[in-house]
Amino acid sequence: MAGLVVLISSVFFSIENPLERVFAVGGGAILLGLVIVSSYGGTLIDFSGKRTKDYYSICGFKFGDWTALPAILTVEVISAHKRISNTPNGISPTLSGNVIEFETLLYSTASLALFSFVYLDRDKTIDQAQKLAAGLNADLVLRIP
Repeated sequence: MAGLVVLISSVFFSIENPLERVFAVGGGAILLGLVIVSSYGGTLIDFSGKRTKDYYSICGFKFGDWTALPAILTVEVISAHKRISNTPNGISPTLSGNVIEFETLLYSTASLALFSFVYLDRDKTIDQAQKLAAGLNADLVLRIP
């Protein structure tokens, strides 16, 4: 948005800066904003290679190292009722309320969860847990209402 404001402001206001500088600053701000908006992290699981990759993606390029995945015996889905709140900061809306989080846990032993994936949608959680259990040849345990 800042880049667009810089580019559009040159049309409405008389500016002393050369037009090239306005385009450079506005275009740079737009490019930086696109990089920031397209950046995210996640986890990839290669079922056939039995490996995982914790990655950070910038503009579609995923950076991270593959690591061996131990045998997963159980995929478990649980739910938790939580109260969330957003601290007032003057920018984002102040929302609070009760939510149900659904967590998919991957166990290599009976007591140690290696991975945890959190969702807010029950159906998506079950769908992903079924895919994980099938791909990892593990037992699926659903402990959700």
